[in-house]
Amino acid sequence: MNLDRLHSLGLLVWAPVIGNALLAVWAGVAALGGRRTLSPIFWATVLAVLAILAVQAVPGILLFIAGARPRRGLHLVYALLVLLCGVAQYGLRPGGALRRVVAPTPGAFREPRVMALLCLTQAALIVRAWMTAALD
Repeated sequence: MNLDRLHSLGLLVWAPVIGNALLAVWAGVAALGGRRTLSPIFWATVLAVLAILAVQAVPGILLFIAGARPRRGLHLVYALLVLLCGVAQYGLRPGGALRRVVAPTPGAFREPRVMALLCLTQAALIVRAWMTAALD
């Protein structure tokens, strides 16, 4: 399978979209229930979704380095936003570097609310990145 086909493989595009949407619902329900933290299973799922997203993104990065360009430059903007959102998701995990900066005192960070918004945003950004590349 060549890099272009791997980068556009439906499973690698839609699994992170669906995964982030489900994570957003999970975190949203926890936020509405008044929880301040999320379970270790939630965070493991975030890491699994990010791993799938990385497998999808690496061929795109390699294609770009090799000189290939998407049909629309806007695809690169959304790709960068997806990357930044993924860094935030990873960095906000318990013990993450970003979490230590944002909420240096334990209990000051409301995980469910922040992660519900972040995961929903990530799902939308991935869909927009796909739309700018797949639809003409």
